[in-house]
Amino acid sequence: MLDEKGRILSVAPRERLDAHKLIEDYMIAANVAAAKALEAKKAPVMYRVHEQPGREKLVALKDYLKTFGIEFALGQVVQPRTFNNILDKVIDRDERPQIMEQVLRTQTQAYYSPANMGHFGLALGSYGHFTSPIRRYADLLVHRALVASYDLGPGGLTEGEAAAMEKIGESISMLERRAMEAERDTIDRYVAAYLSEKVGEVLETRITGVTNFGFFATVEGIGGDGLMPVRDIGGEYFRFDEASRTLIGDRSGTVYASGQKLPLRLAEANPVSGALRFEMVEGRGARVESDERRPKRVIKHRGRPANIRHQGKKR
Repeated sequence: MLDEKGRILSVAPRERLDAHKLIEDYMIAANVAAAKALEAKKAPVMYRVHEQPGREKLVALKDYLKTFGIEFALGQVVQPRTFNNILDKVIDRDERPQIMEQVLRTQTQAYYSPANMGHFGLALGSYGHFTSPIRRYADLLVHRALVASYDLGPGGLTEGEAAAMEKIGESISMLERRAMEAERDTIDRYVAAYLSEKVGEVLETRITGVTNFGFFATVEGIGGDGLMPVRDIGGEYFRFDEASRTLIGDRSGTVYASGQKLPLRLAEANPVSGALRFEMVEGRGARVESDERRPKRVIKHRGRPANIRHQGKKR
């Protein structure tokens, strides 16, 4: 929320109402209808493709779920309800947020293509973009194809556009990813600017990703991702467990995992880069002077890793 001069008044998640969900249902129905209408005419379609997760990601998920005592069969036909069933099993467990994070990371990234590979996430066989005002050129191609296929007047899809659909799909997919990156970077900078006045304060955070060099956390109710370097976590050596995606203290057995909530002190908020950096709160695993030998690490980072940058609800 900005004032008339562009200064930040507050930061909060956008509320998602039942009315929004209803409109989304209408839009999905229209997207399916548009794609099927073009298929009926054997006309070119720019599909929104969301493929099934690859085996490598499914193996990683299986190993991860095993650490929670959850079985996941690799031989089964994986469908959206497969993942919903997993989440239903942990609905009352404290680990539910971190398991949800891992299930999200198992999904592939959607893209545009004239080859119909289906939309796995929505469990739809034919899905194009027709209704969305933010989908830019992909919607326009579908509109033009409908105009040409059903003789609705001038402005239909040209032969040149029809022949270049595959190349156009690659281009607009790349441009969409670039636009999403720009949007996230902008939000990160606004959040960092807002939090720059709170440096030194202890904030409630939630871990969004764990790596061998530390973990990333977001400020609850505000957003923005910041790094908590492993070298500053505590007076012991923390090992990274690849299967469970956790950091585990050698001496204390303390575990840090995605989805976990904990208070952290904001050490740095850079409005130019959008980067945040946290410190442990004294008495809660804060780094202490110790004679214990552990490897020295040089940590280089720029923001959060690409694979944990969120994934908005882009369909």
